[in-house]
Amino acid sequence: MCRQRLKRVIGYKEHAPVMEQKMIRMDGRIIDVEIMAIPYMHRNNKLMAQIVIRDITEAKKTQQLIMQKEKLSVIGELASGIVHDIRNPITSIKGFLQLLNTEFSNNRYFNIIHSEITQIEHIANELLYLAKPKETDFKVELLAEIIEESLALFGTEAFKRKINIYFKPEKYRALFVRGDKVQLKQVFVNLIKNAIEAIDKKGTIYIKIDYDATNIFASIVDNGIGIPADKIHKIGQSFFTDKTEGTGLGLMVTHHIITNHNGKIIVDSKEGIGTTFTIQLPIANIK
Repeated sequence: MCRQRLKRVIGYKEHAPVMEQKMIRMDGRIIDVEIMAIPYMHRNNKLMAQIVIRDITEAKKTQQLIMQKEKLSVIGELASGIVHDIRNPITSIKGFLQLLNTEFSNNRYFNIIHSEITQIEHIANELLYLAKPKETDFKVELLAEIIEESLALFGTEAFKRKINIYFKPEKYRALFVRGDKVQLKQVFVNLIKNAIEAIDKKGTIYIKIDYDATNIFASIVDNGIGIPADKIHKIGQSFFTDKTEGTGLGLMVTHHIITNHNGKIIVDSKEGIGTTFTIQLPIANIK
């Protein structure tokens, strides 16, 4: 490809069209570049080609972020109408289920219906977050406490599925972040739920916290089925999921919240070995 472009420039004195491609830097990092080749006359009227290579990696990332925000904006408008239409019948169904509770509470079909209605309501609430994000109430919060409260919701489910969750909050009592506690709990609830669902049989989940001078890193490590390498970069995109019955809403909301907290989500996964989700948040220094 490059030789053909040089032939056009030198042989036909043409300006080769700008071309985008990936290149490997000397340090091994793969970057996006823009290549332009133009003819010019060197001393002694010797025709040569001038090649300009420009790193556009950050520009492409910015463009992708803008596109993702535009998608979220459109999704939010659609979600607002969908949630309105879903919530009305759900409210009626839940009301009648409560009336029938005393008569059919021990019936397994009743419990399945109640569970499924709760799941529909959960999806509707996540859609509602996209449609109308809640106002963020930033305060200094103890990160270990947020994780501990999030874990409390999964004790029964983890026990039933023979999954051991290891977290030692007492080790991290001096690490604070500035953020919205409700929203950050939603992040960890989503990620812990995903970790549990990624484990087919009995397994383990480790939650660890590390830090440096400016950031705190909270990692949720599972030994589940893992995520294919070609799908990791799609995590957090509009409605992407690798679950047969998933919606992708949980990770979309998670990415949105962490971005609003000036943080990052780092994903490391190997199929058949497990996945690590690391949440990076700015550290809050307490004087």
